[in-house]
Amino acid sequence: MKLHRIKALILNYYYFSIDSLDRLFDVFYWPIMDLFIWGFMTFYIQGLSEYNVLNTILGGIVLWIFIWRSSQDMVVYILESFWSRSVYHLFSSPVQFSEIVASLFFLGIIRSLAAFLTMAVVSFLLYQFNVFAFNLLHFIMFVSILFLFAWAVGLLVSSFIFRYGTRLQVLAWSTIWIIQPFSCVFYPLSSLPSWAAKIAILLPTTHVFEQLRASIAGQPIDYYSLLYSLIVSIVFLIVAAFIAARALEKAKVSGSLAKAE
Repeated sequence: MKLHRIKALILNYYYFSIDSLDRLFDVFYWPIMDLFIWGFMTFYIQGLSEYNVLNTILGGIVLWIFIWRSSQDMVVYILESFWSRSVYHLFSSPVQFSEIVASLFFLGIIRSLAAFLTMAVVSFLLYQFNVFAFNLLHFIMFVSILFLFAWAVGLLVSSFIFRYGTRLQVLAWSTIWIIQPFSCVFYPLSSLPSWAAKIAILLPTTHVFEQLRASIAGQPIDYYSLLYSLIVSIVFLIVAAFIAARALEKAKVSGSLAKAE
């Protein structure tokens, strides 16, 4: 990989982002709307219970932004290359697939942090919820695991786009939301029916959000649970990267990257 090519790709995505209202809405508008909807609902629930529902729900929303933005942004920016008919020129240039992936990883981090900081400010102003009151070590561990899992999901969905084209573009927006109900973002694993719990327990995201609630409640967290989620996320990322690379090679051989859709 060449650093100057990664930098050039990041600049390309940056200039595209600041000129696209859709991409700016993704970072600022939708996260703020989530805070309004979930925050006001949580205020109501808080009055019915002595449990600190507000911190639990808002903490889940704020952490979810990292997996949402990082996974979706990777696929959407690849789709932009298809929509603008520049994907053929991109992959016929000296740019390597690993450099594209690295630039999208970095872009996902930047956009996730921008959305996170926006939500942190708004949640404090509206609900006096201070996300920085979390244990910093716990927060770093949670976010790191979510980034790994999000990148793996983004690579896996991108492989379908490379292999089958933009007719599967709906996966860019829907895949991560299929995972959310089983990730126990807003409720404990014990609240799920048995069939759903069997799925949820396998997901690394479930373990992260379970330990998030423990951290918020001031309880000791289960590091073995986080270790499981870290290992699964790393393995998933490696497998997804291999599948994406294979899908891209097949797309080059079949010439599908050069076909107008």
